[in-house]
Amino acid sequence: MTQIKSNIILPALAYAVSVISFCLGVYFPLLSTGYKVFGHGVFMQDVNLLDSVVLFFESGDWFIAAIILLFTIVFPLLKYVEMGFRIFGNRQVASDSKWTKYAGSLDKWNMIDVFLVALLLLNFKMDYSIIKMELSLGATFVAIAVIMRIVTIIMIDRIKK
Repeated sequence: MTQIKSNIILPALAYAVSVISFCLGVYFPLLSTGYKVFGHGVFMQDVNLLDSVVLFFESGDWFIAAIILLFTIVFPLLKYVEMGFRIFGNRQVASDSKWTKYAGSLDKWNMIDVFLVALLLLNFKMDYSIIKMELSLGATFVAIAVIMRIVTIIMIDRIKK
């Protein structure tokens, strides 16, 4: 019994860091964008994940808003729930359940890590002499969440074996 409990300490810690980082990444701005005049930022606006969903929704781009909402917020939250069951619940039941199998396939469609890479590329492409874009604290938290989620999944899979 103590072996099982000691096996979940590191995955539980990695899971907690990932969940907290994800929540902070959703809350804090991912990027600041604006215009530059003579090299100085004018009209800078911070954008976080939820703001981007609202922005697309209000501009009538409902499909893009739904895609961003599903793949960067809803699917990762569902994956965190599944990971929590695998760490803290009955491992045998959690690993054999249909929910875990669906969540495993859902992880392939989890696009928050792809979204982060897209932000980085967008940052490099749009840093022209007129448009200014800077990554903010939220992007760092999202990156930490993605890395720790991957580490957590590796740890959970090793415990299972």
